[in-house]
This record gives sequence, structure tokens and C-alpha cells, in this order.
Amino acid sequence: MPQASAPDRGLLHRLEDRAPGCSSGPNSSEMTEKLKSLLPPFPFHIPADQAARLAETLGLSSEQLMLELIPVARSFARPPISRFQVGAVARGRSGDLYLGVNLEFPGQSLIQTVHAEQCVVTNAMAHGEKGLEALAVSSEPCGFCRQLLNELAGGGHLTVLIPSQEPIPLAELLPRSFGPGDLGIEARLLAQTVDPLQVPPEVPELIREACLAANRSYAPYSQDPAGVALRTVDGKVFTGAYAENAAFNPSTSPLHAALIRMVTEGRNYEEILEAALVEPEAARVSQIGVTRLLLEQVAPQASLTVHLVPR
Repeated sequence: MPQASAPDRGLLHRLEDRAPGCSSGPNSSEMTEKLKSLLPPFPFHIPADQAARLAETLGLSSEQLMLELIPVARSFARPPISRFQVGAVARGRSGDLYLGVNLEFPGQSLIQTVHAEQCVVTNAMAHGEKGLEALAVSSEPCGFCRQLLNELAGGGHLTVLIPSQEPIPLAELLPRSFGPGDLGIEARLLAQTVDPLQVPPEVPELIREACLAANRSYAPYSQDPAGVALRTVDGKVFTGAYAENAAFNPSTSPLHAALIRMVTEGRNYEEILEAALVEPEAARVSQIGVTRLLLEQVAPQASLTVHLVPR
């Protein structure tokens, strides 16, 4: 991270005019540019110690910093259909900060869209985060995202931060919710444990990486973990794990998760050279169809290998 400078007094004076607590008024372009100068090019994961130093440098609380990071996150959104950019910033139990954005895929149905909250949870999952404490988002989460967030361990207590509004717990945004407990499931997203698939011996590296990704899945309803590994033209491998939801529809496919990982490093889908999908044999919930469909759209030049693992 670049060397932090002394706090910008003009920016701090504007912050003093804001409401107490962690509410925030409209973000200034000056503050956004200041943050960008202090952050790496693609700051989708900010470790706790770096986040604390950044907040101290700018004279912000952790919650104010999250709100000020929203425009930074929004600048990475990829919504070619709606042109509506959404940014989200989550704080994990570890103290690390995670950024998320909305992604849209022209030529595909809208169900393929990735919401910013979905992106930020997937980003946290990929970094091994075990829970979220707070989420800042550029506008109130839609119903889809409220249901998604409710899958988290302690999700009802998650603090939601929205610019110019007072903090609100998710339970108030999603009263009388339906979640894992209603289906007798004790596991929770980010705090899950899985029965691992056996990593096949002597398989190509990409299949091995996809299998390891599958073993990070959250699939308490289907019991069908799945993982995807993507190799780009320069040999970099990006992986994604499947994540389910009690309402089923706000689930994240392993390919979507892998594409999110590419976005967090500023990569383009056209760079994908080959892909591997691993899932159990005779899976009740298969990822093969959706993976082929979306991959053919975003990276038609890429080959796909499907490997089925015996239970």
C-alpha cells in the first residue's frame, strides 16, 4: 500500500458536519480520489491492519470508512445492461474489509446477474472469512439480497449501513424471515463445514483445483458441492465454490464465484482459456448446464472439462 499521508483537514471538516454514529452524507469525489490514492489498484480485500491504518489516517471510524469506500467499490461494477452501478463493503469478524459490485451478462437471462451483496459475500468466502459484522451498500438491499444475507451466521444481527441513513439490523429489513432453521439446517454460510469430496489422484491440475474449490462449498440443502477452476491465457487459475440458500434462488453457482474472483483482480472474461467443473456423480442439483450456458456467452473460446466424483 502506498505511504499514507497526514489527514486531509478539508475532508475531515466535512466529516464533522455529518450525523453522529455511522451515518454518512453523500460521498465527495475528493474523498474517493483520496482513498484511491491510498489503496492498491483493485482493493477488493483490505486486511484488518491496513483498514485500521487507513481509518486513522483519514480520521474516520470503521463504519465511516466503509461508507466512504462505497464509491470506490462502485467504480469497479460491470452493469452493461442496466448501467446502474452498485457497490458494497463488508467487515468480517476478522476485521478485514471486502468490496463487492454488481455484474451483468449481456445475452443471458437476468437471473444470471450477480448482486453487489452476493459478490461481497462470495469475496469474503473466498478469503476464508467466517462471518460478517457489518455491510455498507450504496442503496437499500433488495429482497433477493436480504434473503441472501439472512443465510449468514448471525445474519439477523448484521448491521446494514446506507448513506444518509441510520444503521439498521438486517432483522428489521427482513422481518419474519425464512432461513436455514426453518428447514432444520444448523450450518450457516461462511461458518459451514462440508463432507469433502475425495480429490482424485493423478488428475490434471485444473480438475484438482476445481475439486478443492468444491470442498469449500456451502450446500446443506442439496448435499451436492461443486467447484469451478478457470485458467487464463497467462496461466493464472481462478476458482469458485458453490453456495446455496434456504430459498434456493439466491444461490451462487461455482462459475459465478470464479468470475467474481476474476473481477476482484481486474481481469476480463475473454482471458479464460479453459475451465473445469467438479461435482458428485448423480447430483440432484447439477451445475453442468448453467456453467456451459454462461461460459459459452462470456468466454466462447474456452474449453470446459466436467469431472464427476463418486460419492
